[in-house]
Amino acid sequence: MRLCESKSLRDIMANSILTDSILIPQKIAQVEYSNCSNERLETITYINIIIRNINSYCMGLEKHGVKETEYINLLRKEIKSFRKSYKVWKSEHS
Repeated sequence: MRLCESKSLRDIMANSILTDSILIPQKIAQVEYSNCSNERLETITYINIIIRNINSYCMGLEKHGVKETEYINLLRKEIKSFRKSYKVWKSEHS
């Protein structure tokens, strides 16, 4: 799934949020089904990076004047909630 092939920085950041959010459940499944502890740890680290990136994209969109800040704030709230659950899950799989 891709947003229209725009060169707008806002569209690129929005597309990155979409892409990264699609990757999270795929990477969680990868950890769940992996028998290799190194692969699990690398994937868990990658998920952490994705979460940080989504937060950075939200900040970037806000700084570039996106007017729909209620959506950005809702996404941040959901990321914060996810991160709490993720920390518990991560401790069980590390």
